[in-house]
Amino acid sequence: MIDPCPSIHESAEAVVKAVAARRARHRADPAQSSLTAGAIAERVTGITLPPRAGREGWWLVGRVLDELADTEFSVWYMPGPRRIGLSRRDRPAMAAPAPPLSRPYYYDGLRRKWIDAVTGAIIADPPSMEAAGQRHESGPQAGT
Repeated sequence: MIDPCPSIHESAEAVVKAVAARRARHRADPAQSSLTAGAIAERVTGITLPPRAGREGWWLVGRVLDELADTEFSVWYMPGPRRIGLSRRDRPAMAAPAPPLSRPYYYDGLRRKWIDAVTGAIIADPPSMEAAGQRHESGPQAGT
């Protein structure tokens, strides 16, 4: 039997308790002794999410963002016995770097200048694309 969905009040209460537990852990840590309670509160925060059913009666109800530990936690809540749990979230995979540009320069419309794609320097007069063997889609020979 699945426990009923927790109310928004129960979800918020679970997130507040999870945040308080993480903050208390940092206050008890000797490495964080130079930080005030306010400084810890700024770096350990929580957000409430719409409840989402998990396994075995657990509901995902929020997140704890812990900048001191450089970690994000999921907050789980079991409504019947009123249990709260935290699980560390994995960091998303880093995006692959952008492929190299096919042209050595590009036009920056905001600055109205041609820019070297590698260095970012302004180019006074770039060579024509036709001379480089390339045709631009808005060039004079483009079809309409």
